[in-house]
Amino acid sequence: MLKNKLKTTNKNNLKKNILFLILIISNILLFAGLINYYSNIGMDFNIKTLEDVSAVLATIIILGFISLRLPNLKDLGDHPLYGMTTLVLICAIAILTSYFGEKLSIPTLLDPYLEMFKYLSAVLIFILIAINLKSFQGILKGKFTRKNQLACLVIFALIGLFASYVHMNVNDTPANIRCLVVMISGLFGGPIVGIPVGIISGAYRFTLGGITALPCSISTVISGIIGSLIFLWNGKRFPNLKESIALMFLFTGFEMLMIVLLTPPDISFPFVKDIYPIMLFASVVGMLLFSIVIWEQNQKSDFELSDEELKIKAIEEKLKENDEKIKDLENEVKDLKNEKTNSNSHKN
Repeated sequence: MLKNKLKTTNKNNLKKNILFLILIISNILLFAGLINYYSNIGMDFNIKTLEDVSAVLATIIILGFISLRLPNLKDLGDHPLYGMTTLVLICAIAILTSYFGEKLSIPTLLDPYLEMFKYLSAVLIFILIAINLKSFQGILKGKFTRKNQLACLVIFALIGLFASYVHMNVNDTPANIRCLVVMISGLFGGPIVGIPVGIISGAYRFTLGGITALPCSISTVISGIIGSLIFLWNGKRFPNLKESIALMFLFTGFEMLMIVLLTPPDISFPFVKDIYPIMLFASVVGMLLFSIVIWEQNQKSDFELSDEELKIKAIEEKLKENDEKIKDLENEVKDLKNEKTNSNSHKN
C-alpha cells in the first residue's frame, strides 16, 4: 500500500512538473514575441535608460546577496558583524530608494500599482470574510461535502463576477484580477468549485465584449482547470507558498500569451505592455496574501481541535503503533519459521 501511495505521489509530481514546464515555455514565448515586436518597430532604448536599468539590476543582486547571507551571520549571536551588516543593508535601501525616487519619479510610477492594490484589497476582503464561513472552514478541515462545495462555488462565482466588473484602466486598457479569483477557487475547492467558477466568470467576461474578450474568457476557464488539477495532484490540499506564487506568476504570463495569439499584433503587444506588469503585481501579491491566510487558518485549526477529535487522533496514533508492532511480530515469526525450516533441512 505504501508503494502504491509513493507511485501516485511521484506521478502527481511529474504531472505538476510538466504543467509548470508548459507555463515556463509560454512565458519564454511571450517575452520573445515582445522583444521581436518592439525591435521590428524600432523602439528606442537610449544610454540613460540602459544605465538606469543596469543600476537597478545590480542593486537588486547586491541587496539579494546581503539578505541571503544575513541568516547565516545571525548564527554568530551577538557578534557586532551581524548588527553592522544589518545597518549597512538598511542604509543601502534608504539611499537607493531616495536616489531612484528622484530619478525615476517614483510617485508617478507607483500610482497605477496603488490603484490596482485598492481593487485587489476589495476582492481579498470578500474572500477573507468568506473564509470564516462554516462551509469554507469545513473544506479547510478536509470535509468536501456537496453542501460545502456548493457554498464555495456560489461565493467564488460572485467574487469572480465582481472582479470582472471592477477594473482599472491603464492607458484605456482594462486590468483586473479575475483569473486570480478563479485560480484560488480551483486551488481551494478543487474541480467541483474551480471549473464552474471559471466557466461562469469566463462567460461573463465574454458578454462584456471587446477585442480581448475571447482570449480573456479562455484564460479564465483554463485558470479554473489548472487550479483544480494542482489541487488534485497535491492530495486535495492547497499548495505551499512557493508553489502557489510560482503558479500565479507563470499563469499571468500564459494569460498574456493568449492575448498575443488571439488578437492582432498591433493591438495585442501594446495591450500586454501596458497591463502585464500591473496584473502580474496584483496576481502575485494577491496569491501571496491568500496563501498566508490559508497557512494561518491551517495552523489555527490544528490548535482548535475538539476533545472528540483529539481522542480520535490519539486512537489513530495507537492503531498505527500497534500495526507497526504487529508487522514486527509477523517478521519475527517468519524469521523463526525460516530458521526452523533451515535446521530441519540440515538434519535431513
